[in-house]
Amino acid sequence: MSLFDKLGGFAAVSKVVGEFYDELEQNPVTAPYFTGMNMEKLIDHQVKFLSQALGGPQQYSGMAMNAAHKNLAITEDAFNEVAKTLSDVLEDNDIEPADIGAIMELAGSLKEQVVTA
Repeated sequence: MSLFDKLGGFAAVSKVVGEFYDELEQNPVTAPYFTGMNMEKLIDHQVKFLSQALGGPQQYSGMAMNAAHKNLAITEDAFNEVAKTLSDVLEDNDIEPADIGAIMELAGSLKEQVVTA
């Protein structure tokens, strides 16, 4: 069984991603990165990306990670805040610690492609 299926499929991933971005938009460290963004489109892309990354059938067809973030001047502090927020949201949704670890490992593997400042 894929992690996507174990977590509850598309509905569960959509819920977590929505909560994740709600938190990021309220966080003073991360909120400025989302000013002027089409959040509906961003959330849709992220749901597809995460679903595919976790073994689901959704196909992410967005930009490569480094291309999508190259002009955003994302700092290591901001990246770490995003990672903490993701972990907290996963915990709040009663995701098992081992599964949180797997998701955080995936997120951490993207750091060099995302941190641009």
